[in-house]
Amino acid sequence: MTKQTVLALYDDKAAAHQVLEELRAAGYGSEFSVSGDGSSSAATSGGATASGASSGSSLFSSVSRDLGAPASRTSSLTRLGVPESEAQVYSEAVRRGGVLLIGQVDDSHTSEVLEIIERHHPVDADERAELYRQGGWTSYDASAADYDETAAAEERSRYSSGLSAAASSLRGVDAGGIGTRRGIDSDREEVIPVVEESLRVGKREVERGSVRVRTRIIETPVEETVSLRDETINVERRAVSRDVADLPADAFRERTIEVTETDEEAVVAKSARVVEEVVVRKDVTEEAHTIRDTVRRTEVEVEDSRTDVAGKRPLSDRDLDRSDI
Repeated sequence: MTKQTVLALYDDKAAAHQVLEELRAAGYGSEFSVSGDGSSSAATSGGATASGASSGSSLFSSVSRDLGAPASRTSSLTRLGVPESEAQVYSEAVRRGGVLLIGQVDDSHTSEVLEIIERHHPVDADERAELYRQGGWTSYDASAADYDETAAAEERSRYSSGLSAAASSLRGVDAGGIGTRRGIDSDREEVIPVVEESLRVGKREVERGSVRVRTRIIETPVEETVSLRDETINVERRAVSRDVADLPADAFRERTIEVTETDEEAVVAKSARVVEEVVVRKDVTEEAHTIRDTVRRTEVEVEDSRTDVAGKRPLSDRDLDRSDI
């Protein structure tokens, strides 16, 4: 049965390990490992994707090890069939503190595995690459140092939004591997951004095609029948023998007779008339279209387990809405 290589990228280490636990519960945990969190436990990386079949478990194990070495990250991913451009994005994300979940699964189980991975909102690799480029990034630099925990936390805060970003910044890493919640120092504060999307609808012109009207001249043969007169002058001599007395008295005189020959010829005249008109115009109509979409906003729930003491009371949701908080 063909094996599929599955990749998913997470900013939140705890989320990656939670995915791994669910994969283990579903019977796939032994086929996955996490790279990029300083350990080599089961987990996954980036907006979940499945590439083509790989060549075997030995190659997969080698790639999992190589992801821990900056110089071999990109090449190890391309050996699994990941395109060079995507491999560089994944490598850069790991360098900046991201966690890459990588594993192999039979192609008949790929859909089930991806469903588990997507439930924990992996990073969209294309969106993250665009954010990197907006910040001036062009390609993965294997010689650049990996981010430490402080720099990685700042990176997660910069690119993440909503409660997931705030939660990731509140999670520390202990020797046990899975992130544990830590307290807030007395001289520090943690900020949870409340994000709300708004919908803006505009218009743009889109060319849908054109109508071309072209005129050309067509010559059609026509014919008419007309009767033409043709005159012909004939001069002939006839031998006769009769008495000159029958002729007039001035028979001996000089004279000239001129006869004009006339023919008729056809004269053609043409006239033009408008027999039809082709009118080209554009009719414009306006229709009201309803645009439906969804906008997101962050909701913050506060659970206060403090006991009431004299002069103080637990913080309520109403207190959260006050401008002085």
